Amino acid sequence: AAIKLLKKLEEEQRLATPEEQKLLVRYVGWGGMPQVFSYYDRKGWEAEQEEIKELLTDEEYKAARGSTLNAHYTSEKVIRGMYDILSRLGFKGGRILEPAMGSGNFFGLMPTNLSANSRLTGVELDNLTGRLAKQLYQNADIRIEGFEETKLPDNFYDVAISNVPFGDYKLHDPKYNKYKFLIHDYFFAKAIDKVRPGGVVMFITSKGTVDKRDSK
Repeated sequence: AAIKLLKKLEEEQRLATPEEQKLLVRYVGWGGMPQVFSYYDRKGWEAEQEEIKELLTDEEYKAARGSTLNAHYTSEKVIRGMYDILSRLGFKGGRILEPAMGSGNFFGLMPTNLSANSRLTGVELDNLTGRLAKQLYQNADIRIEGFEETKLPDNFYDVAISNVPFGDYKLHDPKYNKYKFLIHDYFFAKAIDKVRPGGVVMFITSKGTVDKRDSK
């Protein structure tokens, strides 16, 4: 329903109303239902697979299928807990970067006292999800591209907050290739450069980041 509404809004060349945003915000991405795109493990998902194929263009379908690996849903409880920590650290608002925003739960669940005093920048690789996020967070600067392609100023943001992608693979970014970072560590490294001295990088990540015993 959210996808149908998004396409209707784009056809009418207008922004979503608050009432329409209540429907759009229920979209959570494809990470929890990879069977919709599977060639083999599709038993019981045939109807959904056909419906999605009808709704999406070939390009959108390919991108959505590719996003299932890293479309991590982040629960409201976790996000609110992270903002509680941020408040206890003394943060009252500023420039906030979300480099793997999905449909934007970190923006949507931001305490009102922070959002009212902050400028928001979000980055989302999946085109469909990014377009939907633009409808939800109409005053935010949302870039629909990979974080490795995003041109952002160094030492600029006060906070970077996210549930970053993780996995045993690397992204291509000439500035960082020599370090051979896996994807989760790449997000940390680039975010540290984008956040000002004294700022905060607050990410959910995997044991691939936190269980390292040395610098490798």
